[in-house]
Formats: sequence, C-alpha cells, structure tokens
Amino acid sequence: MVDLAERLRAAGVPVSTGEVLDATRALAEVDVDRRAMVRVSLRSALVKDGARLREFDRAFDAVFPAARADVRQGPPPDISGADSEGRDDVDHVVNELRDGNIEAVREYFDSVVDEHSGVDQGRSVEHHTQRVLRRMDLAEIHRRYLAGAGEQSELERLMTGIEAQRAIREIRELIERMVAERMMVTPAPVDPSRRGDLADIDLLRARPDQLASLRLALRPLARQLASRLGQRKRRGRGTLDMRRTIRSSMGTGGVPLSPALRRRRPTRPELVVLCDVSGSTAEFAPFTLALLHAVHQEFSRVRSFVFVDGIVEITEILESSPGVLDPRHLLDRRGLVVGDGRSDYRGALRGFLEKWPTAVTPRTTVLIVGDARSHDREPALAEVARLQHDARRLYWFNPEPADEWDTGDSRVSEYAVLSTAVFEVSTLRQLVDSVAEIA
Repeated sequence: MVDLAERLRAAGVPVSTGEVLDATRALAEVDVDRRAMVRVSLRSALVKDGARLREFDRAFDAVFPAARADVRQGPPPDISGADSEGRDDVDHVVNELRDGNIEAVREYFDSVVDEHSGVDQGRSVEHHTQRVLRRMDLAEIHRRYLAGAGEQSELERLMTGIEAQRAIREIRELIERMVAERMMVTPAPVDPSRRGDLADIDLLRARPDQLASLRLALRPLARQLASRLGQRKRRGRGTLDMRRTIRSSMGTGGVPLSPALRRRRPTRPELVVLCDVSGSTAEFAPFTLALLHAVHQEFSRVRSFVFVDGIVEITEILESSPGVLDPRHLLDRRGLVVGDGRSDYRGALRGFLEKWPTAVTPRTTVLIVGDARSHDREPALAEVARLQHDARRLYWFNPEPADEWDTGDSRVSEYAVLSTAVFEVSTLRQLVDSVAEIA
C-alpha cells in the first residue's frame, strides 16, 4: 500500500495519509482474491479526480501485476455470444476481466479485429474501432459481468457495476490500440483545445470523460432548444384574413393599414419514441430520450420505449429522472432482453404492436431511434409499414455517420422508404437540430 501511494505521488496524484488508511480499511470489506475488486476499492479511496485514473491504473498494475494467462489453443473465438461456443468464449473473457487481466484477453480479440476492422480501407482509427465494437456486442459482455450480482450485498453490487464499466472502457481502449497497431499509427490523444466543441463530438465514439461532459452539456442545450421552439411558435403567424382586413380598413378610408391575419390553432401531436439500446447505441439512446423529455411541452404526450430483442416502456422512469440516464439502468429492465441480446427490430416492433395496439393513432408522431442494422435477421419492414400507416408521421434518427449507412448489415435505405424523413444524429448538435425539426 505504501509503494502504491508513493508511485501515485511521484506521478503527481495527491494522496494523503488519511486516504491511505481509508484504502487499507476498504480492503478489509472486499474479497482480496478478486484483483478487479481490489482495484476499484483502492481507486475509490485514493483518487478523487477522474482525470487521474490513468495514472492510478499504471501504478496499480506495477504494484499488483496480473497473473499471466495460459496461451489459448484451438480455433478463433466468437465474442458475439450468438451460439453456445460463442457464449463459452464470452464467459472466459468475462472471467479474465473480473481478474483484471485485460491484456490476457487480447488473443480473444485478435481474430475479431482482423475480420471486422477493415483496416485495409485506410480510414480513421476511430472508424475501424467502431466497426469491431459493433460486432463484439459489448452489451452482452456487460450483462455477463453483472450476472450473479443479485446474490451480493448492496455494496458488492455497486462495486461490481463499477468494475463492469471499467472493464468495458478497457476493452474499448484495447481494441483501439490493436487497430492502431495494425494501421501502424498512434491513437490520437484528446485535444484539450477542442473540449469546448462538445456538441460536435461523435456520440458513438466518445470517450468516457467526453460522455460525462456531454451529459452536463445536455441540460443547457435542452433549455436553448425549448427557447428556440417557443420563439418559432410566437413568430409563426397565420395567413391573411381578407374579410377582416377589409372591414378594419373602413376606418382608414379603405386603406388596409393593419392587415388582419387568421388566428393559428396549432395542434400538439403525441410522440411515441422507440429506441434501440443494444450494443454501441446504448450510450447514445439516453441522450435522445432525455432531450425529447426536456421539450415535452411541445407535444401533448410523450411515451418512450426501449428495445433490444424485447421491448419495455420507460416513460415513468424518464419523468422522474433529473438528467441523462445511465445506460445500465435501461439494460437492467425485465423483458428488454429475451433472446441472445442482439437487436431484433422485427421481433421488438412486433412485440410493441401486440402489447400496445392503441399507442399509435392518427395524431401520433412515431420516432424510431437506432442504427437500422439487422444483425443477419429479417428486417422489420412490415412492422414499420404498419406504424407509418397508423401514425401521423414516422421519423428515424440514426446515430451512425451517414457514410456508414447501407454498409454491412445496415438496412437504412429500406426503412427510409417507409419513413417521413431519416436524420443523421451522430453528434449532439445534429440531435438538437433534428428534434427541433420534428417538434
């Protein structure tokens, strides 16, 4: 413990004697055989600034090195978890992550990176990293990591959740390093001079510190959007009412000095949001849901649903939430995952139409939020066509950059034919502008 504290101080991390004593007491409350739990306990006690986590991880790995894993023999692994063999591979990866052996699972990711990164296309490291992450299904790894947490104490469940978030973050960073190695480039560090451009950061590729900043930035953006919509409504005026104009001009010698306009009777539509929270879109979905509920006064009613291969309603959760929800709180909902955990638009939308047959009416605007990727399943063309027929309008928000649409298993063009409009919402600025467009 003293060695760890000295290494942290040498790296510029302020560590007091009291914090060292707190860390020692924390170890008495956790299972010290689990390296990941020891890491979380010590980090919570010794590090008070999120910007210093990288220094802590380096010092911890130096003082408490991970055991070297045996070299894996046999065929390439399947990290998607789509079949029984794939589930065994995912379980092995999760076990290594629980022990804090992130480098030990590198060989499990080698074949996935080689097959799905597409580095020969010569695009950015972030682009190829995202391609790999979409095939890995991090949501499934996150769920496996949390499996069995119900038998733990409240403190242990909380710490397991923190461990799981750290593990997913380390997977993302490892995949980025592996892609960069194959492209023989160095991953670009975050440019401090661009921290003010939060609204233009790609939400699907944002780092954990950027996501935290984006959550803080969302509320003022929501206020600006509400003000913008209010000004537009006040500025909007009706067409010329000729009868009233001529009548009022009688008092000015027939000169229409004050044209009379017809009074507008604006209608506020109902809004039903159907949001994909599988895989990488799990980080994006809460921003959309929070922003829409921040401007709920523009709609007569807002109902929100999230889906993976099942679907659940979360309207009440959003109404009581003070800000952007943690994606883990959405993924824990009973009925959200009913199969292998990969997004199934056809199954989820069919379930919506069966469970809530009266939710969509001719006054309803339907908004589907997702990347429109089929994961080798049948697309939901019939279900989307029915929603479009029953609703007033149907819009689609796609968080992927437009140049990735219709690549791989993306079915954007097929759904676009059935939609009133499809919007690219890969950044917070685009998301705000798109919400203003449909409100």
